Amino acid sequence: MNASLNPSYSNEVTAEFLRSLDTPHFTEERLAQFCEESLAVVRQGQAYVDAHPAHSIYRIATEGSLTRDGGVIQQGTARLVFTLESGQEVRAAQKGDYAVYADGRRAQIVTGAGQENSHVALVGSRLCNGDEIINTLQGGFLIVGREGVPMVEDFLPSIKEEEHQ
Repeated sequence: MNASLNPSYSNEVTAEFLRSLDTPHFTEERLAQFCEESLAVVRQGQAYVDAHPAHSIYRIATEGSLTRDGGVIQQGTARLVFTLESGQEVRAAQKGDYAVYADGRRAQIVTGAGQENSHVALVGSRLCNGDEIINTLQGGFLIVGREGVPMVEDFLPSIKEEEHQ
């Protein structure tokens, strides 16, 4: 896999990007064409977003994701597959997959998005050796953290919490 041909993405985004996640998807002109039931669903969703603005994102890690200490996720085992801008397909990584280092060492991913999210690995997931995934090759699929809405209990737990489970 030649990750250098594809851009990489982190969880660092601008305030403008976060605000864009809360922007309504439909114009008022388009909403005027909706049936009452559909309009109610859209309005309810927008009210939720307005009450809980985006404050962070967590991108899904994939094959080719890098770790802080130079590891590379070589094989993802999650069911999610992404097609990159280059046309290359990469599979999402998940808790239990490995990063491989230049010297041949391997370290297992020990934290992820939690059972409710199929334990997919994230930028920010920790490895058994204390390393951390720092980027991903896919930039479109992410989990949004919202004000006042807690993440699932097993979402990116600290290594110490994970060791005691």
